[in-house]
Amino acid sequence: MPPVVIIGHFRYANAKLMGVGHDWLEENGGFSGFEGMTHAEAFHIVPDRGMGLFFFETKEKAQAAMPGIQQTMRAYAEMFECRVTWDLGFLNETLSGKLST
Repeated sequence: MPPVVIIGHFRYANAKLMGVGHDWLEENGGFSGFEGMTHAEAFHIVPDRGMGLFFFETKEKAQAAMPGIQQTMRAYAEMFECRVTWDLGFLNETLSGKLST
């Protein structure tokens, strides 16, 4: 079974708060306590948009963790004036491998 990914899409009302928010997450964003999470990745797309990927071993573990991740990020969204939308997907290992070679 391929890794399951929770995808958070972040849109900031004030682009200047994105960097401050990232600094805050580096100091306070503990996501390692979610069962089955293997790693996370963060992306800066443009000055007011970003994306976070949270990788899980199984769909069930990702679904169990999603409410906790959403709750944690709800407080973040209020502090740093951003809107977060969420998706659940699967890593396409075959395509990713072919694109990487």
